[in-house]
Amino acid sequence: MKMILAALALSLAATGPAAAQSTGFTADQTTFEGWINFSGEEFQLIESENRYVAGTRRPCVSGALPRDEQRMAASTIGRQKVRVTGTPMEWSDDLPGDRYDYEGSSIRNECDGAFVILGTDIAVIQ
Repeated sequence: MKMILAALALSLAATGPAAAQSTGFTADQTTFEGWINFSGEEFQLIESENRYVAGTRRPCVSGALPRDEQRMAASTIGRQKVRVTGTPMEWSDDLPGDRYDYEGSSIRNECDGAFVILGTDIAVIQ
């Protein structure tokens, strides 16, 4: 019985909760490539084209560009693969209003990730 419980505990520890699925992005990157979705003043970046096409938006990483660039990108870039350059910022649930104001854009972290991207540049990958 102890062996079965130990094996079950090890199995659960190895798989972790569903919310901990990997986005494929890490907080030590400065360039992020994926398929983009815009929602309000933030974007969500999805690494897997298959998940994007299927409409599965998580796991993903949230971020934003400065307000004017964000609005321009949201109106001209859609359903395309992009490269976002920026700085990752660790997310804290203690932020006032559960959001972060980045140069006029409000990041809500809809992806509920450990970090968000403070974007400085975005380009469509052809």
